[in-house]
Amino acid sequence: MASAAPPQAAVRSAPIYAWYVALLLATAHLVSFIDRYLMSLMMEPLKADLAINDTQLGLLQGTGFVILYTLVAVPLGRAADRVNRRNLIVAGILIWSIATALCGLATSYGGLFAARIGVGFGEAALVPAAMSLLAVYFPRHQLGRAVSLFTTGASLGKSAALIGGGAVLAMLTVAGGLSIGGTTKLAPWQGTFVLMAIPGIVIATLMLTVREPAREAASPISAKPGIADAWRYVVRHRAAFFLHTAASALVVLTIQSIAAWAPSFYVRFFDLTPSQAGVAVGSVTLLAAPLGHLSGGALTDWFQKRRSRSPAAPVIVIGMVGAIPSVALFAMSDKLPLSLAAYGLLSFFVTLAAPASLAGLQMLAPDRLRGILTSMFLAVVTLVGIGIGPALVGLSTDLAGGPLQLGKALMILIVCVAAIAIALALASRRPFERTAALTAAAN
Repeated sequence: MASAAPPQAAVRSAPIYAWYVALLLATAHLVSFIDRYLMSLMMEPLKADLAINDTQLGLLQGTGFVILYTLVAVPLGRAADRVNRRNLIVAGILIWSIATALCGLATSYGGLFAARIGVGFGEAALVPAAMSLLAVYFPRHQLGRAVSLFTTGASLGKSAALIGGGAVLAMLTVAGGLSIGGTTKLAPWQGTFVLMAIPGIVIATLMLTVREPAREAASPISAKPGIADAWRYVVRHRAAFFLHTAASALVVLTIQSIAAWAPSFYVRFFDLTPSQAGVAVGSVTLLAAPLGHLSGGALTDWFQKRRSRSPAAPVIVIGMVGAIPSVALFAMSDKLPLSLAAYGLLSFFVTLAAPASLAGLQMLAPDRLRGILTSMFLAVVTLVGIGIGPALVGLSTDLAGGPLQLGKALMILIVCVAAIAIALALASRRPFERTAALTAAAN
């Protein structure tokens, strides 16, 4: 029960248990990204089986996922400020795992699109509640590293979706599909969705070992914050929130666009099978992306200790500057090893900026509004990054002449987006400094 759990001061005096909670939350994040990114592995089989174009594939990757995600993110963030966060996370995991299995049972584009909506609905519960828990379990000077561990789970989830999913897809392709009950046989891509939903049930059970910390005592007015309270706070500090959120949204757009289309890029341009492309991309991501996340978290903490105006802004700038030459080499090289090496650099730089985005938001948000402000932030960056990014790449490819224009579409999009993100991050430093100082004094 939440009422029996230790208060924040006691929680922070148990660092080993705090890191256990952070590791478990990172694992939940990993599982969520397995279920989110399986779709990128299945793009080419889906395109053939359901006779759909790149724009429709992009909508499945992004828009279908974010429809309910963005609608429920703020109410769920509000819930994270009021209810048992551990239980909220468990419920979300079970919902997205069931929806992932339903993706495998779909037999039409419409059914698959509906199941993807369910995946987004379940995943909307995780990050606001997890960020709220991490902010309680860790002091401010360790928060960047704790958040980087959490975001590292996302990169490992991408790798697990591509490598593990690719292995399962290859196995089921050889077997001719997956038999259920001896009567129904699913296509290999369908069976992969069903089998890869199982880890979610396991992690939901393990999450029950997490203790819900008691919340700090608050006044009757602040004890139950609402959307109006959060919105007034954002408006009062609009420069800091707008600039940081806009830069962060473009970071997410970059990450999601590359991750969604990289396996298809290697299938189309280097004649790999979907399983081979998944293993190749997943193996590179397994090394490069966690290194980027951990480096980004360490850099955020380093800039924080140096009392930078904004610990987040310089990290975002470093990541987006590095992404520009990396994406050009990735898209233009006709040598597979060189293209994969460039993809590794690209993954490193874009994921380096991710912890700074989330940790920066926690520095701007007072404790009583942290859950709901995180959910508002996630609603915006998810709508822009996931809802627009993959679909925009698909639409650009179709308009530019077809599947073989994918590399050019990715390169042009990432270069333009990175340049804008750099400008926004640099502009955010002074307002971020003012708002973060006020927040730190109030917490």
